[in-house]
Amino acid sequence: MKNFKISKLTIFSVSLVTVGFLLHIHWENVYNANLIVGSMGVLEGTPTWRVNQSRLMGPAILKLITLFDIVSGWWAVRLFALFFVILNNFILVKFLSLISNSKYQILNTLIIFNALFIVSQDKWLFAWDFIDITFFIFYGFILFKDEYFKYLILVNFLHIFNRESALIMAVFFLFVLLSENKNNIFILIKDKLFLGLIFNLSFGLIYTYFSRKLLFIRQSALTGGGQDLDNNFLGGNFVSPMLNYSQLFNGETVSNALIIISLLIVFFVLIKNFKRFDSIQKKLVFGVVVNILPIFIFGIFTETRQYFPAIVLLTYLIFSNSVKSNLNN
Repeated sequence: MKNFKISKLTIFSVSLVTVGFLLHIHWENVYNANLIVGSMGVLEGTPTWRVNQSRLMGPAILKLITLFDIVSGWWAVRLFALFFVILNNFILVKFLSLISNSKYQILNTLIIFNALFIVSQDKWLFAWDFIDITFFIFYGFILFKDEYFKYLILVNFLHIFNRESALIMAVFFLFVLLSENKNNIFILIKDKLFLGLIFNLSFGLIYTYFSRKLLFIRQSALTGGGQDLDNNFLGGNFVSPMLNYSQLFNGETVSNALIIISLLIVFFVLIKNFKRFDSIQKKLVFGVVVNILPIFIFGIFTETRQYFPAIVLLTYLIFSNSVKSNLNN
């Protein structure tokens, strides 16, 4: 990979610092093999929750690492995390370098991204969380570079096998296309990109539902070993507004308040500055919002790793605003 605006050694160093924090935060779970079982159980039909059953890509990669017994599951998780943290940082810097020549803005953005990633950790961290970040780095870059839209269908299709956030992004890009072609609807419905996203969305819904219905056997012993039969959306997701309401009174008052306050600050800043954002920045705002709101409907807001996709898009927005401000000055 050529034409980096900051040194590869710098990227590598930042990545190692991030991995060090991850080891410190998750050491007990890695040591007790919770993170290993939580990810690998998907391949055995015994995920921690049925919702995880469709997330096959990350566990399959972990399985390949351990296939020949060269390393144990314990080391596989470490190598997996190290590889994807480094990979994600290198891809992010490469893409930012294609958007701007400013070394200062790129380095600042790299540090901000890693800092947000570290502070968003919670008890669990799965293989698909790392890969989700990879896909969203691609999504953010595609918004800036029209000539790379031709890769969107493939990126989104592959994303389906990692996590159902691919469905959110299929809908997101469909709305983007509709908003840009609202006067040419009949032309749009014949467009290969539009039709490809429709296919991805349809296939993704079918894949997600049936993979959870057909592959799931029972919950992992880590979460009780039951059948997890109460989930009622797409064959696995909770419909969770009342669950999230109850989380407000789970005894973790300080951490819950910090999460809610942080989200309110993000929404306040986005709304306050929305009118002065350019078209790409407004799309990033929309992307941040549509990746946060479903957490309160189908997820649990205290599981902060679910904010990783929004953090990636927010990072692009911070970078874009920084570059724009620098040009204006």
